[in-house]
Amino acid sequence: MKKVVVYGVRKLEIRRYIDHFLDESYEIIGYTDGHYTRDILDGKTFIPLEELSKWSFDFVLVCASSSSAQAEIKRSLKVLGVPPEKIVRPLMLLGKGYEKELTDLIADIEKNYHPGQNLIFGLSYSAEGVIEKKLNRPFYNCSSSGMDIYGNLRICEYMAKNGSGGGPISAIETALFVIPYYYFDYDMSRSLDAYVYGRPFAMWRLDDWHHYLDVPGAWEYVENYRMFGEKTVQYYHVPKRSQEFWNVYGAPDGTGILGPLWFAEHESTVEENKELFVRFSQRAKSVGAALNVIVPPLYLRGLNSLSRDAFLRKKAKFYDILKTLEAETGAIPIYDYSDRFGNCRERFYNLDHLNMTGAKLFTEFINQDILDHK
Repeated sequence: MKKVVVYGVRKLEIRRYIDHFLDESYEIIGYTDGHYTRDILDGKTFIPLEELSKWSFDFVLVCASSSSAQAEIKRSLKVLGVPPEKIVRPLMLLGKGYEKELTDLIADIEKNYHPGQNLIFGLSYSAEGVIEKKLNRPFYNCSSSGMDIYGNLRICEYMAKNGSGGGPISAIETALFVIPYYYFDYDMSRSLDAYVYGRPFAMWRLDDWHHYLDVPGAWEYVENYRMFGEKTVQYYHVPKRSQEFWNVYGAPDGTGILGPLWFAEHESTVEENKELFVRFSQRAKSVGAALNVIVPPLYLRGLNSLSRDAFLRKKAKFYDILKTLEAETGAIPIYDYSDRFGNCRERFYNLDHLNMTGAKLFTEFINQDILDHK
C-alpha cells in the first residue's frame, strides 16, 4: 500500500475525482495546504506543511487545476525537502484526459478475441484504416494509435501466453502488420507527446513502459496510470471501435508537410527495433502465422518537395532494413500500398491517414491481394 498526502483542501471537484478514481493500492493518509490550518471540506486528517517532513509518504498529490498554482505548490514542496519524484499532479483527472477515451486493449482482448480469429497489428493506420469486419476471414484488430514495434510484440507475447476466455492463441493463419516507412525510427516510450496524448495507456495493464525513465516528465504520466488506471477504465469502459473519419484532406496540393517522424533519424532506436522485429516475427510464427508487412497509402500529390524527399529516403531505408532482417526471419512478405491512392484526395483525412472512403477500398485491396491468395 502506497501512502499519499493530498496538497490542497479547497478544490472540491478535484478532491472528489481523487476520492473516486484512486486505486485501492494507494491510501490517502492526510491533507495539507499552504493557506489553511485544517481540512475545511471533510474534516480529514490535516498535516501542517511545516510538519510534513515528519510523516512517511510515497507521493504528494497536487490538488490544483491551474498550471501556475501547480508550479507554486511544487516550489513550496521542494523548499520543504520533498523530492520532485514524489510530487505528482493528477494529470488523468485534469484537462483533456485523453486516457478516458481509450479502449483498455488487454481487457478487450481477454473479452473479445475468439480462437480462430486472425490478427492485425500496427498503429493508427490499421486501427482506423483497416475494417476487420469487411475482411474475408475472421480477424481481431490489436492495433492502437501510436503503438510501436515493442508494444505490438508485447501484445503478441501476452496473447500467446494468456489469450482470451478461450485460452492462448495458437494455429492462426494470417497476421497483418500495417506499418509506415518511418517505423524503425519510432519508439513510443521515448516520446513525451505519446504520454501527453495518453497513447501508452491502452496497454496499462501490462505495466511495461519500456524506456519511459529516459524521457523527462514521462514518469508522472505512468504514475497516473498506476494511480487512476483501474477505476478510470471501469468507469468509462470505452468499447473498441474503429474511428469513422469522413472528412477530406483540404490543403492545396504540393504544400503538405509530413509529421516530424518522417524527418527523424534515431539510429539507436533503429538497431533496437531490428531486434524487436525479429522477436516479433518469431513469436508470430510460434503461433502459426508469418507476418505480412503492409505499407499504408499516403496522399503523395499533397506533399511539398521536402516531404516527398523525406518519403523517398524513408522508403529506401525501410526496404534496406527489412532486406537485412530476412537472414534471421526468412522471407518477409511486403505489400506496399504507399502510392496506391497517391492522387486520390477524396480518400484521405490527412496526408497519411485514410478516411472511411479510403479505408473501405484499402480493406478490399487486402482481401484481393493477400487473403484471397492464401
